[in-house]
Amino acid sequence: MSTTERKPTVLLASDWSIDRIMNGVIYGLFGVHLVLVILAHATSSVPAWYLGASCVFLGGILGCRYAVESYQDPETIQSGILTALGFTLVILAVIYQATSTGFGFGRYRTPAVIGAFLLIVAFMLIVSDPRQFSIAEWAVFGCFVVLAGIYVMRTLAFHPTSAQARWPLWSMIVMGSSLFVIPNLVPERIFLWFLSRLAAVVVLLGLVTYVVGDYTVWIFEIQQWPDSPSVPGIDTDASTLRSIFPNPNSFGLLSFAGFIAAFVEFHRSVVARRPLGALTTLVLTGICGLGLFLSNARAAMLGAAVAAAIYAVYAVGGRITVPITVIAGSLGVCGLLVGMYTNVIDISATNRFELWRGSLAAFRDGPLLFGHGNLSPNNAIEPYLAGDLSTSPHNSYLSILVQTGIVGGLAYFGIVAGSIVAGLINFRDVNVAMLALAIGWAVHQMFESYTLFRWSLGAVIATMTIGYLLQGVRSN
Repeated sequence: MSTTERKPTVLLASDWSIDRIMNGVIYGLFGVHLVLVILAHATSSVPAWYLGASCVFLGGILGCRYAVESYQDPETIQSGILTALGFTLVILAVIYQATSTGFGFGRYRTPAVIGAFLLIVAFMLIVSDPRQFSIAEWAVFGCFVVLAGIYVMRTLAFHPTSAQARWPLWSMIVMGSSLFVIPNLVPERIFLWFLSRLAAVVVLLGLVTYVVGDYTVWIFEIQQWPDSPSVPGIDTDASTLRSIFPNPNSFGLLSFAGFIAAFVEFHRSVVARRPLGALTTLVLTGICGLGLFLSNARAAMLGAAVAAAIYAVYAVGGRITVPITVIAGSLGVCGLLVGMYTNVIDISATNRFELWRGSLAAFRDGPLLFGHGNLSPNNAIEPYLAGDLSTSPHNSYLSILVQTGIVGGLAYFGIVAGSIVAGLINFRDVNVAMLALAIGWAVHQMFESYTLFRWSLGAVIATMTIGYLLQGVRSN
């Protein structure tokens, strides 16, 4: 059952305000989780295992809520709550163990790693109620298990004291929770609300630099970047902005998410005839759009343009336009790539075509089935690059292909493309906002090296978007 369809249970029906207070607490905790993700991406002050623990805590809440809402018998409710809490404590213990050197419980390392992997899989199923999974959700869950399994089992190739022996477990928890836990706990409207406002705050913090110059607030160094936005048809002397992030691409990534979230909220406010809400979200759309422009993050701009176009055409023409717009947008992106490759379109690819060729060569010459392993794909593609080119693939799909081979690549493609295809098949009922945003993220990943199997800002937001898209396919 989707979060928008849940009804108060008998236990809470006597005082509906209690239910509202509980929801407010849950939404607040979700907001804290998003802030932690932003902090982890912008600074080094939030370790990855904090994010994993936050996800598990939210999963425990979902499991308890599911037990209360699904059963009437007090003993069954108690049993369900104890089961959810028990698994929550066990997974938290796994995370705690993974924070120390020597993860793997000594000579029993292999069965311990397998056991931790299976416990995390079981936790995701127990708290998210798989009985209500659609076929698409089961397919994506299977792809997630395959992808996570490849990464987790590869940890055995590293010394127990190495961080390489631990990070896949944290990534598995964050990715799985973003796909199957949070979208079932927090409504999509709350997800959009936080995205637009957090992004606007970060943009406003950055805009201050145009008045007072670079400055420091708490743990943040808020700065500009030494170049100017280079958008075709728009000339400006303004410096590129990176705000609280290490580089403008990260800032553009958050601005992209906030821009689409605010744009969707604006449309919904207009349809619902809420003038104050429409005005507020229109201002947020403008702030996040300005941040996106000043970031000069072209991949984020392209993703935002595709997502905004799909949603805008839907808002004007209705659901019947969705498949046509998606196909047209996909062909447009392909045409853009061809034009850039043939120099017909005067937009620099920043050596991406050379990097992609090197990545494909590394994949071709490496272990085809399961790839080169958990180390950075940069190490695998470096021998295939000439000169002083960056060794990053600058393509999420190629990064996964190099690391995990055909098996992992197909699983990753199944998660990203499979969810979009499921949404298109159900275009008459699907949440078009999440479909448009998911397609925008799919385009964005073509030009950036982050992958969904991580805890970076882009990975978390994109994975949550897929989770909300799948939940919309199920509930409708």
